[in-house]
Amino acid sequence: MITPSAQQDAALKAVSKWLKKNRGQKPWFYLGGFAGTGKTTLAKRIAEDVKGKVTFGAFTGKAALVLRSKGCEHASTIHSMIYKPREDVPGVTEFVINRESHIRSSALVIIDEVSMVGEDLGKDLLSFGVPVLVLGDPGQLPPVKSEGFFTKHEPDFMLTDVHRQAAENPIIRMSMDIREGRAVGFGAYGESRVIPTGIIGRKEVLAADQVLCGLNRTRTENNQKIRRLKGIDSFWPTVGERIVCLKNNRDKGLLNGGLWEVAKIVDSDDEAIIMIVLPIDAGMVQQGVEVTVHRAFFEGTERELPWYERARFDEFDFGYALTVHKAQGSQWDDVIVFDESRSFRADHARWLYTAVTRAAEKVTVVR
Repeated sequence: MITPSAQQDAALKAVSKWLKKNRGQKPWFYLGGFAGTGKTTLAKRIAEDVKGKVTFGAFTGKAALVLRSKGCEHASTIHSMIYKPREDVPGVTEFVINRESHIRSSALVIIDEVSMVGEDLGKDLLSFGVPVLVLGDPGQLPPVKSEGFFTKHEPDFMLTDVHRQAAENPIIRMSMDIREGRAVGFGAYGESRVIPTGIIGRKEVLAADQVLCGLNRTRTENNQKIRRLKGIDSFWPTVGERIVCLKNNRDKGLLNGGLWEVAKIVDSDDEAIIMIVLPIDAGMVQQGVEVTVHRAFFEGTERELPWYERARFDEFDFGYALTVHKAQGSQWDDVIVFDESRSFRADHARWLYTAVTRAAEKVTVVR
């Protein structure tokens, strides 16, 4: 067992005190920490000291998989933990709170990458009456709209000391420089790079696990470019393409930011397309879902739709490029970042820090 640092030991004591004395007054504890400070390692240590079952979870399936790879056994998405499908009408699946969820018998629930958890999901999680330890990184971008139910608050304890071993990781080193205001110039950082616009090639773009950018306009442009690189000339999504959900719909199991693959085109006309989509990292469901999407979303003109018209449709767009805001809570091995941090003014460093830390093994920053 790794001996905790002085700061980590103080965090362990703070969480232990909350569990023993204060959880009745506050049912959740926010443990904050920058990349490389050992939040997940510390959470495992906390779990070992708890008498009773500890349940691990995360917002996305990918984040839950990372937890399992770090030894947090049976980690799953929050949604699979607390919701269950209900079929009142044959063939129509809706999701409702599962009051018989196994977390009822847990002594503690630990949730990682909690920045994307919104108010409804957060309240549903707390409704089981089980204490919840949430892990998040205040160095990332602030929450958008209804997101950040937990992270809109100051951490109950903040980890700031980056471990020496973590600091040797080039991506963590880059993130530290960005967060602490040091320039990250052109050049190589281990397998990662910072390169000027025009250097990135077709092969690299198509090989990357995910492309990230800052603005919705750029996202739309990059998605169209990547589709052309793939040889796709259809206006509508085609079978096998990656799309991203842009609006929550708990009844269907749709989560804002969830990634899906088009499995079947059911129908289309001048207004909309009906598709069966399968989850890639949707965070809630395992099976296909039928969705109906207005063509404006694939044109990038959805903001021109009246609210009452927009409300009739599911909301999806191509998912080859995502905004960094939409990517919070997820991580990929090989990421390309088109650096638009200047567009975020006061939050420019937090934007780039969030973007770089979405990569687990390799990041290419294009500026």
